[in-house]
Amino acid sequence: MKKYLPIILILILAAILRLFALDKFPAGLNADEAAIGYNAWSLIQTGKDEHSMSWPLVFRSFDDFKPPVYFYLVVPFVKILGLNIWAVRLPSALLGIASVYLLYLVVYLLFKKKTTDESCHVKTNNFALITALILAVSPWHLQFSRGGWEVNAALFFILLGVWGFLKGLARPKYFFLFVTSMAISLYTYHSARIISPLIALTLVILFWRQLVHTAPNLSQLITNNRALITSVILGLLLSLPLASQLLSKEGQSRFTGVSVFSDTGPLWQALEMRRAHPSDTIAVKALHNQYLSYGLRFIKNYLSHFSPRFLFVTGDEIARSKVPETGQSYLFLVPFYFLGLFSLLKLDSKGKIFTLVWFLIAPMAASLTFQSPHALRSQNMVIPLSIISGLGFSVVLNLLFRSGKKWLITIAIFILLFFGGYSVARYLHLYYVHYPKELPYAWLYGFDQIADYVGQQYYNYDRIIISDRYDQPYILMAFFLKYDPKVLQQELVMTPRDKFGFSTVRSFGKLEFRQINYGEDKKLPNTLIISADEPVDDKAVIFTINDPASHRMYKFISTIPSLRGTE
Repeated sequence: MKKYLPIILILILAAILRLFALDKFPAGLNADEAAIGYNAWSLIQTGKDEHSMSWPLVFRSFDDFKPPVYFYLVVPFVKILGLNIWAVRLPSALLGIASVYLLYLVVYLLFKKKTTDESCHVKTNNFALITALILAVSPWHLQFSRGGWEVNAALFFILLGVWGFLKGLARPKYFFLFVTSMAISLYTYHSARIISPLIALTLVILFWRQLVHTAPNLSQLITNNRALITSVILGLLLSLPLASQLLSKEGQSRFTGVSVFSDTGPLWQALEMRRAHPSDTIAVKALHNQYLSYGLRFIKNYLSHFSPRFLFVTGDEIARSKVPETGQSYLFLVPFYFLGLFSLLKLDSKGKIFTLVWFLIAPMAASLTFQSPHALRSQNMVIPLSIISGLGFSVVLNLLFRSGKKWLITIAIFILLFFGGYSVARYLHLYYVHYPKELPYAWLYGFDQIADYVGQQYYNYDRIIISDRYDQPYILMAFFLKYDPKVLQQELVMTPRDKFGFSTVRSFGKLEFRQINYGEDKKLPNTLIISADEPVDDKAVIFTINDPASHRMYKFISTIPSLRGTE
């Protein structure tokens, strides 16, 4: 038991950080989480999603065509816990905890011969523990473990696949876990469809000699690798339905909406550069063309993910993916990151080679989109980043142990613990205190309160108009009202897709979702108007919802004469 105590304590810490007040922080519920939860509930109630599709392999949702795995993971939780925030977020949190343990196992197998140097004093098990601890408290991993994020589930399956492969080198039956986990990741999140095959290919190339055992003939070679060959065939079969999805109009529309090619900026830039020349010759076209411009944009996007500013200072610019004044990792880890990177570049073990290749692969899918750096789409980068930082810690600890000076070791460890503890404590303070107050709109705060009020007043009005200022309000209202999915399936009508390929619903039941035009809307009889930041007559407000910083976020106005102007 003493042997396993350190990893148990790390997992307990990981669980506390991921499960504490999970339904309250992040404050609110984002539209994607609501879509996952409501569609899971709809499947339980009717056997169909909101669009009347029976147990689909891809969920249309907002015409973003979400992969299915996380929806189905949420189904039993909604069945047991009901349609609520806990049911949507708990699977991600549990998989986040499991990912910490999987990283410990993966690092142990990858580096079990050596970690940093020939005379390394830091045992492989301790190095694996350090890496697991870094992931357990990582802002990047915590951010996406505490929400109902498909990307976090995909990362779990990728890690499970890597562990299955490494175990399979000694016990081939684990290759089945490798291919099935990697295949499942493809059906969990879009970016995994690029990352997972590249990671799998890297493993096969790196460990090729161990996979292809020496054999006198082809027949014996096949016999020796029967489990591997069978696993590969199984993986191909599991991936076949995905191929048809990717080639379909729906599958292509998702990529078209978010890809770097949907941004016409590089194209216009190339054309402007060509207009600066007196004639449009072949040489000019070779120097200034859309292929080169988009290629440069991809490179710019790709390199932005390795920026120390992104990794350690500011983090993602998207409000849902960041905590104020925090990078994707702790600023405290910067020296260990560079020490670990220096150690990694020695390439003196397969573990280091694999970590480096994964680090280089990680942002590729995100770099193909017009928003970069993008913490969500590059979330798998947190794994090699944690390993690299762990390597840096190993380098420092090796130097300390080699010195043989106990007083120096004691002081250094105290300093490391102090700054590490301070960094984590500061992050948690920012997450629980400042994040809800500074960025309440990021998680669509207040819709549970809107739904509670609307539910009480629903039959007192002929129509209820809700501002569409924030993302996809229809699904949030359906979620919190627990609107009958059988009825919604009949009433749901999607708008035409916008320039990003997304659609929404403008009305169901008595509810309408659009921009508030108070001058006209106040003339509507028996109507409840719920405004976000649209201008209204404050004297007519009958109810308000404040954000966590006590600022007015939503204003309620009634056009029923007897209720006008009463608080």
